Amino acid sequence: MKSILFVFLTVMIFSFGCHKTDPHEKLKIAAMDMHEFEDDFIVPGPLWKVIETIYRPMALDPTGGEGGGHGGGEGEGHGEGGGHGEGSEKKEGHEEAPILLKKRPPVEHTGFHVLLIEKTPGVLGGQNFDLHYPGGGGVLDYRGFVPETKTGTFYLSAKFDKEMDPKELHIYYLSDSKLREVDGKPMGNGCGRYLDISEYWNKSMKDEGLVLNTVESRHISITAGTFYFVTSVAGKLRMGHLTVKDSRHRELLCSTENKPFKH
Repeated sequence: MKSILFVFLTVMIFSFGCHKTDPHEKLKIAAMDMHEFEDDFIVPGPLWKVIETIYRPMALDPTGGEGGGHGGGEGEGHGEGGGHGEGSEKKEGHEEAPILLKKRPPVEHTGFHVLLIEKTPGVLGGQNFDLHYPGGGGVLDYRGFVPETKTGTFYLSAKFDKEMDPKELHIYYLSDSKLREVDGKPMGNGCGRYLDISEYWNKSMKDEGLVLNTVESRHISITAGTFYFVTSVAGKLRMGHLTVKDSRHRELLCSTENKPFKH
């Protein structure tokens, strides 16, 4: 009987250890459609040049399939004898690649969900939120979700409507947060500065998301700005963007001033 009980407990422990569950699965979450909060898709020129480097035309994208997307893979239009068809196709592909890379990449927008989850009970007014941005971009104004009646910590995470492979996903953050001091330490990323935060973001999403604290409005200084989610899929740039602000605290934001974009 003891041996049977030991085996049962071992199986149970092994099973729980091997099946990773969604940390938010059992939480009560209010779902909201955020299509009314869509905004224009605007990327500063210097940042767009960086984003373009991710782009892989179909001819260069091994995930695109279809024989590279050009020439049909059958020697079409290059003759049928003497073994020249395949060779001509490869030569054309090499000549075509630089031309394709110079073209403006086609963009496909993807919708996404933003989850705001309380860690400190009451910090979001006793509520958790699933905000759906179906059009591929929009505004998150903390004014509607962080009541400021209680300070504490909450999580922010994102899930995409279309496939965005974490290994290929790039996250760029364009700061709209003024630099300031909190407890003698710098807080905020500065006006118009953009950063590649892919590694930090993807690591955070494997857990419960970005950990944000509302004491002295730290969450605003850390996230105010626009997050661009980008990956290259089948000869297109698949993108989404989220602009974060708090309209109650314009003194913390750069958008009221004219500041140049910085790297």
